[in-house]
Amino acid sequence: MTGLLLVGAPTASADVRIGLGHETRPAQPYANNPDAADWIGSYVVGGDQVWCVQFAYLAPDTNEQYQPGQQLRTKWGTPLPADVASDISYLLLRYADTDSADEAAALAHLLHSWTSGPQNPAQLDPSNDFRHIAYDAPFHLAKLPAGAKAAVAALTEDAAANRGPWTASVAAPDGAQTIGTPGEWTFEVLNAAGSGVGAVPVTVTAAGATFTDPTTGEQVGTATIPTPEDGAPVTVEVTPTSEAPEVEVTLAAPAAVPVVRQAVDVDTQRVVSTGGEEELVAAGDTTASPPPTTTTVTTTTTPPEVPSTIPAGESPRPAAAQAALTDTPTSSSLILLGIVAVVAAVFVALLLAHLPSSRRGGRHLRRR
Repeated sequence: MTGLLLVGAPTASADVRIGLGHETRPAQPYANNPDAADWIGSYVVGGDQVWCVQFAYLAPDTNEQYQPGQQLRTKWGTPLPADVASDISYLLLRYADTDSADEAAALAHLLHSWTSGPQNPAQLDPSNDFRHIAYDAPFHLAKLPAGAKAAVAALTEDAAANRGPWTASVAAPDGAQTIGTPGEWTFEVLNAAGSGVGAVPVTVTAAGATFTDPTTGEQVGTATIPTPEDGAPVTVEVTPTSEAPEVEVTLAAPAAVPVVRQAVDVDTQRVVSTGGEEELVAAGDTTASPPPTTTTVTTTTTPPEVPSTIPAGESPRPAAAQAALTDTPTSSSLILLGIVAVVAAVFVALLLAHLPSSRRGGRHLRRR
């Protein structure tokens, strides 16, 4: 959203609002130029900052009417080289909302250098009118303050390094996934050179899964996650909630050719704002298994069997003690049984010895 103040064009409307940038003096000379200075920066149209791309035409009024967008061409009506179109798209995407006067001036300068630069030396002749004069880039660059000059170099380098087309990718974990168990998914954004692009806002959406929002730590279904400054891949903890989890990323990427808005007034500059972007979508999916079920095993203890033969003089015992009956008698137990038998025999003999003798005799007859 940049522009140059109208220099040498027909009188502009009364309500021109400049945005961010720098004024330079003296103005570039051309036929019938009434202005002593040039404005290298942005304008405000319809409440938005815009960037002009038709040097020396009228500066846009704040309420300027514009037609629907079309592909950007040079001031001379020729197509932009592919790399230049990519550079412009990238710069509009990354710097259109700048709040830096130096960056705004740098963007304005580069846009006019690429869209209104001379295609032959005659187009720099000061005798040309506003329709035919080219933008003298060295003339304007020399008059910019040091900060704006540095920004011109920085934006030029940034555009060359990160121009589109961009690509995006999403990778699911390699291992088996289980419902309810988080796994590490990754996504990344690459520039035309195959290097990671940093500080790109990416909208992440999960289907059949949730993921951890790195800002809040909460489980969510969608969130905006920017790529790191160094452009490294982003890792997201995704927890499957179904057997077919999917993750999709959506972002604004530089368009192959930026879109320009043509003013209804044919003498007013064309403008660009966010016309350098297109939506880029990538997705990844995998399968997840249900969590393993827990089986409870009940173990039944069978009591020992009671022997079918019970020794003489014994009686069945409780189940807990009956197991001993099936054991083979030991020598100590046999000795004990023998002692008990001897003691019993002695006891019986003593008992019999003490009985009365009459009890032991025969029957007696009574005399008369």
